[in-house]
Amino acid sequence: MTRCVLFDLDGTLIDTLNLYVRAVVRTLQATGHDLMSLEEVLALRLNSEPRLMAHFYPPDEVEDAHRRFLDNYRGLHAGYFGGVYPGVDGLLNSLRGRGIKLGIVSGKSRGAWAITREHARLGAFDTLVFDDDVSAPKPDSEGLLKAMSNLGVSPSDTVYVGDSVDDLEAATAAGTGFLAALWSKSESDILVFEQAAAEIGPNTGVDHPGEVVGFLQNAGR
Repeated sequence: MTRCVLFDLDGTLIDTLNLYVRAVVRTLQATGHDLMSLEEVLALRLNSEPRLMAHFYPPDEVEDAHRRFLDNYRGLHAGYFGGVYPGVDGLLNSLRGRGIKLGIVSGKSRGAWAITREHARLGAFDTLVFDDDVSAPKPDSEGLLKAMSNLGVSPSDTVYVGDSVDDLEAATAAGTGFLAALWSKSESDILVFEQAAAEIGPNTGVDHPGEVVGFLQNAGR
Protein backbone atom coordinates (compact mmCIF):
# COMPACT_ATOMS: atom_id res chain seq x y z
CA MET A 1 0.00 0.00 0.00
CA THR A 2 1.28 3.46 -0.88
CA ARG A 3 2.09 5.51 2.20
CA CYS A 4 4.07 8.21 0.42
CA VAL A 5 3.99 9.94 -2.96
CA LEU A 6 6.99 12.05 -3.94
CA PHE A 7 6.81 14.48 -6.85
CA ASP A 8 9.22 16.09 -9.20
CA LEU A 9 8.34 19.78 -9.48
CA ASP A 10 9.06 21.42 -12.84
CA GLY A 11 7.17 19.76 -15.68
CA THR A 12 5.22 17.64 -13.19
CA LEU A 13 3.38 19.98 -10.82
CA ILE A 14 4.15 23.35 -12.39
CA ASP A 15 4.82 24.67 -15.89
CA THR A 16 8.13 26.52 -15.78
CA LEU A 17 9.82 25.39 -18.99
CA ASN A 18 9.48 28.65 -20.91
CA LEU A 19 10.39 30.69 -17.82
CA TYR A 20 13.43 28.55 -17.03
CA VAL A 21 14.85 28.59 -20.54
CA ARG A 22 14.35 32.35 -20.94
CA ALA A 23 16.07 33.02 -17.62
CA VAL A 24 19.00 30.79 -18.60
CA VAL A 25 19.37 32.41 -22.02
CA ARG A 26 19.19 35.95 -20.61
CA THR A 27 21.79 35.11 -17.98
CA LEU A 28 24.21 33.65 -20.51
CA GLN A 29 23.69 36.38 -23.09
CA ALA A 30 24.60 39.07 -20.56
CA THR A 31 28.13 37.67 -20.36
CA GLY A 32 28.61 37.13 -24.08
CA HIS A 33 27.58 33.50 -24.47
CA ASP A 34 25.93 32.52 -27.73
CA LEU A 35 22.15 32.42 -27.88
CA MET A 36 20.88 28.94 -27.04
CA SER A 37 17.68 27.34 -28.26
CA LEU A 38 15.22 25.45 -26.09
CA GLU A 39 16.51 22.18 -27.50
CA GLU A 40 20.13 23.09 -26.70
CA VAL A 41 19.32 23.97 -23.10
CA LEU A 42 17.31 20.79 -22.56
CA ALA A 43 19.95 18.62 -24.21
CA LEU A 44 22.36 19.49 -21.40
CA ARG A 45 20.13 17.59 -18.94
CA LEU A 46 21.29 19.93 -16.19
CA ASN A 47 18.04 20.71 -14.40
CA SER A 48 19.75 22.35 -11.45
CA GLU A 49 20.48 26.02 -12.12
CA PRO A 50 23.79 26.09 -10.17
CA ARG A 51 25.00 22.99 -11.99
CA LEU A 52 23.93 24.50 -15.31
CA MET A 53 25.85 27.68 -14.52
CA ALA A 54 28.88 25.54 -13.64
CA HIS A 55 28.74 24.16 -17.18
CA PHE A 56 29.42 27.65 -18.58
CA TYR A 57 31.41 29.48 -15.90
CA PRO A 58 34.59 28.77 -13.92
CA PRO A 59 34.09 27.73 -10.28
CA ASP A 60 34.77 31.18 -8.84
CA GLU A 61 32.03 32.71 -11.02
CA VAL A 62 29.25 30.15 -10.53
CA GLU A 63 27.74 31.71 -7.41
CA ASP A 64 27.48 35.13 -9.03
CA ALA A 65 26.09 33.61 -12.24
CA HIS A 66 23.42 31.79 -10.25
CA ARG A 67 22.51 35.02 -8.47
CA ARG A 68 22.05 36.67 -11.87
CA PHE A 69 19.94 33.73 -13.00
CA LEU A 70 17.67 34.15 -9.97
CA ASP A 71 17.35 37.87 -10.70
CA ASN A 72 16.28 37.05 -14.26
CA TYR A 73 14.00 34.23 -13.10
CA ARG A 74 12.28 36.64 -10.72
CA GLY A 75 12.01 39.39 -13.32
CA LEU A 76 10.54 37.09 -15.97
CA HIS A 77 8.25 35.17 -13.62
CA ALA A 78 5.10 37.26 -14.04
CA GLY A 79 5.23 37.04 -17.82
CA TYR A 80 6.34 33.45 -18.37
CA PHE A 81 5.31 31.27 -15.42
CA GLY A 82 2.82 28.78 -16.86
CA GLY A 83 1.14 28.06 -13.53
CA VAL A 84 0.08 24.87 -11.81
CA TYR A 85 -1.02 22.15 -14.23
CA PRO A 86 -4.81 21.61 -14.30
CA GLY A 87 -5.82 18.84 -11.95
CA VAL A 88 -2.74 19.04 -9.73
CA ASP A 89 -4.49 20.83 -6.85
CA GLY A 90 -7.24 18.22 -6.83
CA LEU A 91 -4.70 15.39 -6.90
CA LEU A 92 -2.73 16.77 -3.96
CA ASN A 93 -5.86 17.37 -1.91
CA SER A 94 -7.12 13.86 -2.66
CA LEU A 95 -3.85 12.30 -1.52
CA ARG A 96 -3.79 14.42 1.63
CA GLY A 97 -7.35 13.34 2.37
CA ARG A 98 -6.22 9.72 2.24
CA GLY A 99 -3.48 10.36 4.77
CA ILE A 100 -0.67 9.82 2.26
CA LYS A 101 2.58 11.59 2.99
CA LEU A 102 3.65 14.01 0.26
CA GLY A 103 7.04 15.34 -0.73
CA ILE A 104 8.89 17.13 -3.49
CA VAL A 105 12.26 15.94 -4.80
CA SER A 106 13.48 18.44 -7.37
CA GLY A 107 16.63 19.62 -9.08
CA LYS A 108 15.43 23.18 -8.55
CA SER A 109 17.34 25.39 -6.14
CA ARG A 110 15.66 26.60 -2.97
CA GLY A 111 16.23 30.14 -4.21
CA ALA A 112 14.18 29.54 -7.35
CA TRP A 113 11.50 27.69 -5.39
CA ALA A 114 11.18 30.64 -3.00
CA ILE A 115 10.33 32.84 -6.01
CA THR A 116 7.80 30.40 -7.47
CA ARG A 117 6.24 29.20 -4.20
CA GLU A 118 4.08 32.28 -3.64
CA HIS A 119 2.63 31.97 -7.15
CA ALA A 120 2.16 28.20 -7.21
CA ARG A 121 0.39 27.83 -3.84
CA LEU A 122 0.55 24.05 -3.85
CA GLY A 123 -0.15 23.71 -0.14
CA ALA A 124 1.90 21.96 2.50
CA PHE A 125 4.27 19.08 1.84
CA ASP A 126 5.74 16.77 4.45
CA THR A 127 9.26 17.08 3.06
CA LEU A 128 11.05 19.15 0.43
CA VAL A 129 14.38 18.12 -1.09
CA PHE A 130 16.05 20.50 -3.53
CA ASP A 131 19.40 20.65 -5.28
CA ASP A 132 20.88 22.50 -2.31
CA ASP A 133 20.20 19.44 -0.13
CA VAL A 134 22.10 16.80 -2.12
CA SER A 135 25.61 16.23 -3.37
CA ALA A 136 24.51 14.21 -6.40
CA PRO A 137 21.55 15.29 -8.57
CA LYS A 138 19.09 13.02 -10.35
CA PRO A 139 19.42 10.47 -11.86
CA ASP A 140 21.24 9.65 -8.62
CA SER A 141 18.85 8.34 -5.96
CA GLU A 142 20.21 10.53 -3.14
CA GLY A 143 17.31 12.99 -3.15
CA LEU A 144 14.65 10.27 -3.05
CA LEU A 145 16.46 8.36 -0.32
CA LYS A 146 16.79 11.54 1.72
CA ALA A 147 13.08 12.33 1.35
CA MET A 148 12.08 8.82 2.42
CA SER A 149 14.42 8.97 5.38
CA ASN A 150 12.89 12.30 6.41
CA LEU A 151 9.43 10.73 6.33
CA GLY A 152 10.28 7.34 7.80
CA VAL A 153 8.97 5.37 4.83
CA SER A 154 10.48 2.59 2.75
CA PRO A 155 10.86 2.37 -1.04
CA SER A 156 8.13 -0.29 -1.19
CA ASP A 157 5.73 2.23 0.39
CA THR A 158 6.64 5.00 -2.04
CA VAL A 159 5.82 6.12 -5.57
CA TYR A 160 7.73 8.86 -7.36
CA VAL A 161 5.86 10.91 -9.97
CA GLY A 162 8.05 12.64 -12.54
CA ASP A 163 8.25 13.66 -16.17
CA SER A 164 11.80 12.79 -17.23
CA VAL A 165 14.08 9.85 -17.83
CA ASP A 166 16.27 11.15 -15.00
CA ASP A 167 13.26 10.84 -12.69
CA LEU A 168 12.67 7.25 -13.78
CA GLU A 169 16.34 6.36 -13.33
CA ALA A 170 16.37 7.90 -9.85
CA ALA A 171 13.25 5.98 -8.83
CA THR A 172 14.66 2.74 -10.22
CA ALA A 173 17.91 3.26 -8.30
CA ALA A 174 16.02 4.09 -5.10
CA GLY A 175 13.69 1.09 -5.45
CA THR A 176 10.45 3.09 -5.43
CA GLY A 177 7.51 2.78 -7.75
CA PHE A 178 7.41 5.26 -10.62
CA LEU A 179 4.60 6.99 -12.45
CA ALA A 180 5.33 9.08 -15.54
CA ALA A 181 3.56 12.44 -15.61
CA LEU A 182 2.79 12.80 -19.31
CA TRP A 183 0.35 15.71 -19.03
CA SER A 184 3.02 18.29 -19.84
CA LYS A 185 4.30 16.53 -22.96
CA SER A 186 3.46 16.66 -26.65
CA GLU A 187 2.83 13.42 -28.54
CA SER A 188 6.35 13.49 -29.97
CA ASP A 189 7.85 14.14 -26.52
CA ILE A 190 5.89 11.19 -25.12
CA LEU A 191 7.23 8.91 -27.85
CA VAL A 192 10.82 9.96 -27.15
CA PHE A 193 10.31 9.47 -23.41
CA GLU A 194 8.74 6.04 -23.83
CA GLN A 195 11.53 4.86 -26.12
CA ALA A 196 14.19 5.95 -23.63
CA ALA A 197 12.26 4.66 -20.63
CA ALA A 198 11.78 1.22 -22.17
CA GLU A 199 15.53 0.67 -21.93
CA ILE A 200 15.48 1.31 -18.17
CA GLY A 201 12.57 -0.75 -16.94
CA PRO A 202 8.80 -1.02 -16.54
CA ASN A 203 6.92 2.22 -16.04
CA THR A 204 3.39 3.50 -16.36
CA GLY A 205 2.36 6.88 -17.72
CA VAL A 206 -0.78 8.89 -17.05
CA ASP A 207 -2.15 11.72 -19.16
CA HIS A 208 -3.84 13.73 -16.40
CA PRO A 209 -3.20 14.26 -12.68
CA GLY A 210 -6.70 12.98 -11.97
CA GLU A 211 -5.60 9.49 -13.06
CA VAL A 212 -2.91 9.14 -10.40
CA VAL A 213 -5.12 8.04 -7.50
CA GLY A 214 -6.83 5.45 -9.69
CA PHE A 215 -3.46 4.07 -10.75
CA LEU A 216 -2.35 3.73 -7.13
CA GLN A 217 -5.56 1.92 -6.22
CA ASN A 218 -5.57 -0.41 -9.22
CA ALA A 219 -1.90 -1.23 -8.85
CA GLY A 220 -2.34 -2.05 -5.18
CA ARG A 221 0.32 0.48 -4.33
